[in-house]
Amino acid sequence: MTYDFDLFVIGGGSGGVRCARIAASHGARVAVAENRHWGGTCVNLGCVPKKLMVQASEYADLAADSLGFGWDVAPGTHDWAALIAAKDREIARLNGIYVSLLEKSGVTLFTGTARFEDAHTIVIGPGAPDPHALAPHAPDLGASERRVTAERIVIATGSSPDLPEIEGIGHAISSDQAFHLPSRPQRVCMVGGGYIGIEFAGIFQGLGSSVDLVYRQDLPLRGFDQDMRAAMRDAIAARGIRQHPN
Repeated sequence: MTYDFDLFVIGGGSGGVRCARIAASHGARVAVAENRHWGGTCVNLGCVPKKLMVQASEYADLAADSLGFGWDVAPGTHDWAALIAAKDREIARLNGIYVSLLEKSGVTLFTGTARFEDAHTIVIGPGAPDPHALAPHAPDLGASERRVTAERIVIATGSSPDLPEIEGIGHAISSDQAFHLPSRPQRVCMVGGGYIGIEFAGIFQGLGSSVDLVYRQDLPLRGFDQDMRAAMRDAIAARGIRQHPN
C-alpha cells in the first residue's frame, strides 16, 4: 500500500520536532501536526517564558541592593502589559525558528488537531480554541478537515494541566493562563508547592503581588532533598510569601 507519508508525528514539541527532523534527515517523508504552539510547552508555556518573567521579577531586588553600592535608584513601577508583550514577541520568534527548522528539513506541517480514523489514517481538524495557543506560522486548516495516511505514526502530544473538580474551581487558572493575564493581580493564591507553584509565587511576589502558597505537606517541593525543602521553606518566608502547609 502507498501512503502519503512514511512517518506522521502528532505534536510539535521538543520530542515531536526532534523525531520528525531526524527521520527526515534519513530520507523519510514526514509530516507533523500541532494544534497549539510549535516548540511545545517548554518554549511557549514553560521554561522559556518563565525564565523571562523570573528575570523581570528580580530587578526590584537588584535596585534595592544597588543602594549599598552607591547607586541612587528611586523605586519604580512595573508595567505588566509591557512585559507580557515583550515575552510574546520573543516566543513568536522562537515559534518561527521551530517552523523554519522543520521546513528546512523537508517536513510537511499541519496546524490543527489530529485524530486517528484507523491504524494508518489521520484526520486533522481545527486547532486549539485558545487565542493564545493557535500555532501561527504553519498554514491553518480553518474549519475544514484533512485526511492523510502514514505507514508509521508517533504520538508526541505531551500533557496539559488538569484542574480538579472542587468547589470554586471556576475562579482558578492554570500556569498556562498565568502567562497571558492582561494585568497583574494584586493578590494571588498558589495551590501546590511543587517547583512550578514556587516559581510563580516568586514571580508574582517580585513584581508586587501579595502571594499565598498552599501545599499539602509540612514542607514544599515534595520528593526533593529534605534539607533543600527546609531551606526553601525559609527562603519563601524571607521572600514575604505567606505559606499554608498541611
